[in-house]
Amino acid sequence: MFGLFGYTLSASIGQVYNNFTPIQMAKYVSILVNKGKQINPTIIKAVINPDGTEENMTDIKQNANSKTNFEGNNNEDITIEEENMKAILEGMKDVTSEAGGTAYTVFRNFDIEIGGKTGSAQTGKSTNAWFVGFAPFDNPEIAVACIIEDGGSGAVACYPARDVIAKYFGMNEANIEEDITAKPNTERERN
Repeated sequence: MFGLFGYTLSASIGQVYNNFTPIQMAKYVSILVNKGKQINPTIIKAVINPDGTEENMTDIKQNANSKTNFEGNNNEDITIEEENMKAILEGMKDVTSEAGGTAYTVFRNFDIEIGGKTGSAQTGKSTNAWFVGFAPFDNPEIAVACIIEDGGSGAVACYPARDVIAKYFGMNEANIEEDITAKPNTERERN
């Protein structure tokens, strides 16, 4: 149907068949913000045993890899031209910080300047909402990816991603004091 040129044009605007997981997209964003340096994403920060000791993460990875026959990722850094990198990252900043950006309404009053990209993945019957992003813009510490099945517009996926970023930076922490003198409802006097 398409020649190589047709696929290239379609791919350049994200309009071809792709099969990416959220963790692969988070890794992609982390490679971009680290100027081509490979970063291996993690889901687990630590494994704590019932006795309070911490498992060695290297041992856990080796054990998991041996059981799944996983030989590891290609950790070769990639080269990205500086002007291309700057254009991509500035575009991602505009998505979240400029009026008209597809994530602007979600991030316009956010305390940290971030970069991101919304997307919609059509599956034939429905459209899934995507968001990938990183924060803070000038010195990235975190990359996030969120997909919401049947979410429609990519902007829908910005909300949980914003919550993850806010949690990571402690922005939604409240200093709540518990009143330990309160009695349970069952012990209160009934009128």
